[in-house]
Formats: sequence, structure tokens, C-alpha cells
Amino acid sequence: MNIFKLRPPGWRRIRLPFKLPLVYMPLILLPALAGIYILTDSYTASSKARTAEYATDLLALMAQKIDDRLGSYEQLSKQIMTDDELLSRLAVKPASVYERFEIQNAINERLNVFWLGSDQNAYIRAIKLTTPDAEYTYGTDAIDGFGADDADYQARVAEMKGGAVWFRPEAYSDGYASFDAFRLGRSIRDKKLSALGTLTIVIRTDAVTDIFSQTKFRENAAIRLLTGKGEEILDNGKSAQAGERQLLTYSRDSIRNGWQLSAQLPLNQLYEPIYRTARMATFIVLGCIVLGLVLTQLLVIDLVIPIRRLMVNMKQGVKGVRPGRLKRFGGAIEIVEMNDTFISVMYEIERLIEEASRQERQKKEAEIRVLQNQLSPHFLHNTLNSIRWMAMIQKQDNIKETVDSLNRLLTYALRGGGGPVPLGTEVGMLQSYVTIQKVRYQHFGFESRVPPALEDALVPKFLLQPLIENALLHGLADADRPGEISVEAAAAGRTLVLTVSDNGVGMSPERHAAVVASLDGADGRQRPEEGGARIGLRSVHERVQLHYGAQYGLRVASAPGEGTTLTVRLPLLREEGGEADAQRHDRG
Repeated sequence: MNIFKLRPPGWRRIRLPFKLPLVYMPLILLPALAGIYILTDSYTASSKARTAEYATDLLALMAQKIDDRLGSYEQLSKQIMTDDELLSRLAVKPASVYERFEIQNAINERLNVFWLGSDQNAYIRAIKLTTPDAEYTYGTDAIDGFGADDADYQARVAEMKGGAVWFRPEAYSDGYASFDAFRLGRSIRDKKLSALGTLTIVIRTDAVTDIFSQTKFRENAAIRLLTGKGEEILDNGKSAQAGERQLLTYSRDSIRNGWQLSAQLPLNQLYEPIYRTARMATFIVLGCIVLGLVLTQLLVIDLVIPIRRLMVNMKQGVKGVRPGRLKRFGGAIEIVEMNDTFISVMYEIERLIEEASRQERQKKEAEIRVLQNQLSPHFLHNTLNSIRWMAMIQKQDNIKETVDSLNRLLTYALRGGGGPVPLGTEVGMLQSYVTIQKVRYQHFGFESRVPPALEDALVPKFLLQPLIENALLHGLADADRPGEISVEAAAAGRTLVLTVSDNGVGMSPERHAAVVASLDGADGRQRPEEGGARIGLRSVHERVQLHYGAQYGLRVASAPGEGTTLTVRLPLLREEGGEADAQRHDRG
């Protein structure tokens, strides 16, 4: 099944700026929503488990602290009621107020010993020792004496027969301030287990409520100390709101007197971090949507708009608009480079078209010149034949030889059209040309060094004749010594190298630079101010490049008084390749 057939109908007609949000939004929203749901669900379950475990451990620790503190007070009461010195003092019936005062001081001194060394005793408000004959108070007494004389209180303490009895907190006042306190009561008996009186330890409720605050529990957690029947004894001043669901209600009944510790934690405290996380996730999703839209717009600016401009440039380029009129623009670097490359290609196409037009124009001009000049050689050929017969009749052999050489040159020019010729034939034609020139320039020699293996190499017709003529006119004409011209041929791989050297006057650096510049900047148009040497050399150079390409051509080396060397480089084509090889390189 072809997956491309699954695209919705009309998808291709939707523009890219609208496709991008349609693609980005699901990629952003679906993972974000799924992640929020998974995170919230996982966080809720783990939070409940952690909170339950945390509350359970914390309540157990709190209950243990409360039980230990209550136990310490019971241990203190046990030490007091079993102290022999205290028992002996309580067994004495004071005969006077003075004697009662002495017993009070003795009891205070003894209780100071029990008081020292325990931080928990700071919560003890008073210690009362009550006998049928007297009442002794250590600490600050209450206005009502903490109800130690109440019959119900005495009866409950007596029922325990020396065991500790805890009473629920009550409000008391010492005349200056009110406070809530527990009472711990025990019966005091001597060694014969006879009742001597009652021990009452008054303990502020801070001894328990401080444990509530010292233990780090969640805010708004309602903590209560309950009786075995569930009646409230103390709380931390916080309570659950009416109708509010509770996450956890924990009770521990291992505290003294069967008391229980209970904690209630509202669910909104648990869910508040979850709600906060959900709100944060919502902002993140909205931020992702905004970011996606911004990125989409940036992509539109960076990609879509530049692509449209590139299409406009391409359409204009196809219609023939000049490259200079094509617009450049900003955007993604790849698209900008594509546009620059397209404009460069259009410039190159324009240059190639102009170059092809120029070369075609030059070829046509050369063909016209050939057609125009074809009449003159025929007329000269017939005239030279007449002169030759007249020289033979009058026995003028030197005139006959010169006419024969010129006749061979004309025959060579008219034969075979303008195609390439073997190098051996071209060099043979030079011998006839040199014979004619020796009539005017008598004191020069000519030498050709062409290996037999290169005599069949193809070269353009009349390629070397302008170079020989340049050596005669500009190299040897003004020389004060016999001149020498040599033609050499060599092969360098697939390249044929032809060298024409003379020992003439050479060129000055300025003239040499001008000749080289004319070759490098040749444009096919003859300038009136240029000399003949420069025109002839440039014609050879252009002719080679037109046929074989810019990698071939003419090079000039010269120095004043040392002569001139002209080097022609062209492809090495054999005679068996004939015209086909020449045309192939002409196209290259």
C-alpha cells in the first residue's frame, strides 16, 4: 500500500505556512497533555503514599515523645513517694505553725534534689503533699489549691492504691495569671503500707502542646490528644473545616492512661502541589503553543518567503530577464546560496552566449575575408606563370626560382580549403616563403628541426608563416649581424609545442609587456594604434584559441639584444585523425 495515498484530500492545496502549525500543534500538545496526565496521576498516588507514611511515622514519634514525657513525670512521682526522708517528714504531725514551717523547708530542700538535672521539670507548676494533718506545696500554688482537697479527687487517687492517676487539664489561677494544667495524683504510704497522704504533681499542658509544635507536621494538620473514649483532652489549636474530606485520621492508644493521639490532614494540602504543578504545566503548554507559532512564523520568514522569491527569480530568468535585474534577498543560508548560485549561472550563461556570438561573428568575418581574397590569388597565379615563361626565355634563373616559390605559396593557399595540414607540409611551405624573403633580406639563415614522428601532426594552414614574417621584420631587419631563424617541434604528452626563435634585436621590457597584454586581452577587434607585429601575433593566438580552446595559444619570450622566442601550444592531432579530429577539438 502506498503511504502517500493516505494524505487527506486537498492536503497538497494547503500552503506551507498553514501546514506547519497543523503539523507542529499535535506534536506539541499531545505529548504535553499526556505528560501532564501521567505526571499528575503519578504524583497524586506517590504523594498520598508518602504523606500517609510520613504522617504515620511522625505520629508514632510524637506519641512516643508524649508517652516518654508522661512516664518521666510518673517516675518522678514514684521517687518522691518512696523517699524515706520525705516519708519521715510527712509522718510527723506538726504541733505548731513553726514546726510546720520547718517541715516545709525540709521538704523543699529534698524536692530540690529531684528537681535538678531534668529539663522536663520546667513544665511542673507545683508539687503538693497533702496529709490529714497538713498540706505542703513546692512551687506556686493555685487559689483553689489545685483541688487537692476535693473528695472526688481524693477518692479516685485512693482507688488506685498508690498507682498514678492522670486527670484531664483544667484551668487554674494563682491570682495573677490563668493557665491550664494536668494533675498527676498518687497515694503516699509508709513502709507498712499505711496511708500517709496524697501526692499531686501539677503539670502545665505546654508539656504536651510543645511536642505538637516541635514536631514538624504539615500546616493546618489538626492534632488532638483523646481519652480512651475519644473525648478530646488537648489539641494544637487547629481543626478541619466543616464538610472537608480528611486524607488521614491516625490514632495511637499506647499512651499512658489509654489516651490516644489523633491527626487529621485536609486533602487540599495534598492536592495543592498537584494543582500548582497542573497550573505550571498549563502555562508551559501555552508557552509551547506560542513558541510553536513564533517558530512557524520564523520558518515562514526564513524559508517560505525566500523560496517564493527564488521561484520569481527563476521564472524571470527563464523569460530572459538580464541577471542584473534579478533580486537578491535574505533568509536561510541554503536558499540565499541557491539564489546566488542561480544568478551566477545566469551571468555565466549570458557570458557564454556573448562569447559564442562573438566567436561566430569572428568566424563569419574570416570566411568573408577568405571569399573576398580568393579572386586575387587566381589572378596572381596566372600572372606569375606569364612572368616565369618570360624569365625562362631570357634565361633569368633567379627570377624563375623566386616566381616558382611564390607560385608554390599560392598553390598551397588555394589547395584544400582552410582545414588543418600536416606539419611537414607547413614547414615545406616555409622553405618557399624563405626563398622569396631572401631576395630582400639576403643575410639570414633558416633551419627547421621537426622529428619525423611529428611530420604528420595536423596544424592550421599558414600557422607559422606570420611568425617567420614577424622574426624578419621586427627581429632581423635592424640587426647588425647575420640573422638565424629556427623552427622546432616537440611533443609534451598530448600537446604539440612549436617554437620559432631568432637571434635578432629582441624587445624592450615595455614592448614585451605590451605584446603580452595584447595577447591576454585579445578581443578579436583590430585597433588602429597597434603595430603590425602585435596584430599578427594576436591573430595567430586568436586563431589557435578559436579552434582548440583557451588552454592553447601563443606565448612570447624576449629580451633586448638576445632575440625572441615564440611558442605555440596546440593539441597533438595525427594525420590519420584528419578533419574529424580537428573539428572535435574545434568544438572543445
